Amino acid sequence: MEPGDRVLVRPFFHIPVRPWWTESYQSPFYYPSTVTKVNEQRGRAYVELDESLYPTPWQDRIQLFHISDIHRYGCRCQECAKPGRDIYRFRADQEHMRNEEQP
Repeated sequence: MEPGDRVLVRPFFHIPVRPWWTESYQSPFYYPSTVTKVNEQRGRAYVELDESLYPTPWQDRIQLFHISDIHRYGCRCQECAKPGRDIYRFRADQEHMRNEEQP
């Protein structure tokens, strides 16, 4: 994994549970992102989440993930097959990736 690689991650965001308290949650959906920095020694990478066509619940577009939680952008596993609200752009990007892979 290198900076600039396109990946899919499940973003973290905060939900208010009391007027004075929020709790961190992880999205159930994978979201397209770009790797910005990799720390091989700690097994972690910073990724920048793509800009969304809709309002997003996360405070920061740059988030830290364990390398095992990051999927490559063209991943076709069952988990990655559940896109979030940007489903049309997600599907178009997936189709574009498949077309690039074909000779």
